[in-house]
Amino acid sequence: MARIKNIMSTDVSTLKKEAKIEDAARLLAKGGSGCVVIVDNNKPIGIVTELDFVKNMVSKGSSFKEPISRIMSSPVTFMSRSMKLDEALKIIDTKKFRRYPVVENGELIGLVTKRDMVNAISDNVRLHRNIQNAVLILFVLFEFFIFVVYRYLHPYLLFLA
Repeated sequence: MARIKNIMSTDVSTLKKEAKIEDAARLLAKGGSGCVVIVDNNKPIGIVTELDFVKNMVSKGSSFKEPISRIMSSPVTFMSRSMKLDEALKIIDTKKFRRYPVVENGELIGLVTKRDMVNAISDNVRLHRNIQNAVLILFVLFEFFIFVVYRYLHPYLLFLA
């Protein structure tokens, strides 16, 4: 089964913990992964998603000049690059987040999304289904060959023996 390192993105939008909400808004407006990871010495300490903006800016009336720590989600649930997808899915099932920083030796090295994992698993299922179909076709061809040999060539094979 695939590992997180095979599907993670290494292009991660980051901000330092001293940044303002407006800095995160600019990064999110550029598009990409839909989140900004807040770091302290390249160690993830929080994450801000588009949903955090909706929740905090509209309902709580936060100002764009406030520190990013006001709206970031913390502590961060992260994954390791060597983690298998089935292990990662257990985390998704319990935490219910859509984006996870990938950390190695405490430092941010990438980002993986729930969609990345679903696509990887879907590709894996598709591959297995194609293999099953190929084996089934080979089995049917083998059965057909045996039927032809038995039905039509059986009398000649006995004569040769």
